[in-house]
Amino acid sequence: MSASAVEAARGLAGALEQALSAMPSGARADAERALRRLQDVVLPRLEEADAPLLVVVGGSTGAGKSTLVNSLLERTVSRAGAVRPTTRRPVLVCAPQARSWFMSDRVLPRLAKHEGGEGTSLDAVTITVDDLMWPSMGILDAPDIDSVEEGNRRLASELLDGADLWIFVTSAARYADAVAWTHLEEAAARGLRVSIVLNRVPPGAEAEIRADLASLVQRRGLGEVPIIVITEQSLTDGRLPIDAIYPVGSFLEGIGHDAQERAVIVRRALTGAVAASFEESDRALDASRDSCRAVDFAREELEATVVSRAHEVASSSSDDVLRGEVSARIAEVLGSWDMTRSLSRVVASVRQRIVGAVRGTAAPEEQVCRDLTGGVAQRLGDSYHRAWNDALRLAASVGEAEGLEPMLDVDGAAERARHTAQEWTSEVTDIVRGQAQSSRVSGRLLAGGINVVTLSLMVSVFAMTGGVTGVEVGVAGASAALSQTILESYFGERTVRSLATQAREALERLAADSLAEVVAPVATRLDNSREHERIDTLESALATAREALV
Repeated sequence: MSASAVEAARGLAGALEQALSAMPSGARADAERALRRLQDVVLPRLEEADAPLLVVVGGSTGAGKSTLVNSLLERTVSRAGAVRPTTRRPVLVCAPQARSWFMSDRVLPRLAKHEGGEGTSLDAVTITVDDLMWPSMGILDAPDIDSVEEGNRRLASELLDGADLWIFVTSAARYADAVAWTHLEEAAARGLRVSIVLNRVPPGAEAEIRADLASLVQRRGLGEVPIIVITEQSLTDGRLPIDAIYPVGSFLEGIGHDAQERAVIVRRALTGAVAASFEESDRALDASRDSCRAVDFAREELEATVVSRAHEVASSSSDDVLRGEVSARIAEVLGSWDMTRSLSRVVASVRQRIVGAVRGTAAPEEQVCRDLTGGVAQRLGDSYHRAWNDALRLAASVGEAEGLEPMLDVDGAAERARHTAQEWTSEVTDIVRGQAQSSRVSGRLLAGGINVVTLSLMVSVFAMTGGVTGVEVGVAGASAALSQTILESYFGERTVRSLATQAREALERLAADSLAEVVAPVATRLDNSREHERIDTLESALATAREALV
């Protein structure tokens, strides 16, 4: 096979391996199986087409797989037992000439290889060398496909996926079992060569049971499958007599000595493994794309939530900031503000501020400004909690909520809200100072009116009274009207509208920034840019492999 085909297969295997962590759990099984096929069958065969065949002896619990292997070799190489499951290390028997191939990492690369002795670990293969074996193949005794142990079943499936030829061993009592036929149909679908050994058939019932099995084979679409029948009989030293297993030995020997037949088997196994790996990669890729789109949508929804919550904080729907006593105090402070105060009254006002600072009391306009800032902070805090709940819901919808705190830290949220509200107050003050300088009224503001004008501009952001009912309409309306009058006296009507817009935009921006910080742990979970990159790489590698291998 060309070097480009080998490189394409390697590229696909590497892309699958890298993409596994980017895939949803439901897609990983397909990707892992495709990766195993590439590593166990495709790459070894592309690199070494004439390498020995891997013949896997697999089948149902108690069917006599180990007994068959031991009988073929005329010695015990694989332990057989009556207790199920017989949890043990898989055993592979090969000729001395094939030892280096089967001991290498190119064959069943995820399993360690050990020579001699039988172990109980399922993460390794015991390699046994036997002079009776044909150099052109190795025979592997696999765990039960229907074992009660999940680890046995998983390993049996992996070994069958890596086979060039499957000797399926079943019994007269088990040949119709559904699990076995699932594996047989999968093998047939990818063109794997299969031979069935029907073991432990009662004497005299061979023809009837064989005919029924042959009918099942045809109905299941397996095509022409050799069926070898072994009748129930006594064992000697745990092995069947030579004449009982002769048809199996003859079948394997014929393949062992026929290079052309082996080439056909290899080609079928390779073609089927390539096609199956493409199908499984496609399914994994499609599922991953769907998952990425779902995460993308959740992330976009989270971003929209931040924008929406920030807009709520700065919009007229935030009129609860001007409810009740706070609005009344604002109206009182703004209503008592005299724009035409004499210099002596300004000096007296400054003196009051100094005395207030010494005594620990704030000027009325400063205190009411703090009250308004506190209302904004409360509004922000409520938005944080709602945004966090929205974020958790979105994360849960794509399975990314595990480990996230179900409730936002109350004290932490309150502190963040206070800081953001205070930052907004400072920005509003800067907006007022900037406009005062450009309008040449800074002297008047610095003479004691900066806090009042700042307060007036903050009130103007919440001037609309939607949602306020009853007496509060009048109170909030009074605050809004007074703030408008003060601002217009300094800057004019047209400028006031611009200043109010700047102040509202500043609040919305600061609210959005702080909300984004609140939901950042969820946003980080929903950042799947690396997943997109790995899935894109897999898609590209799959296209390259198709072009090179089909």
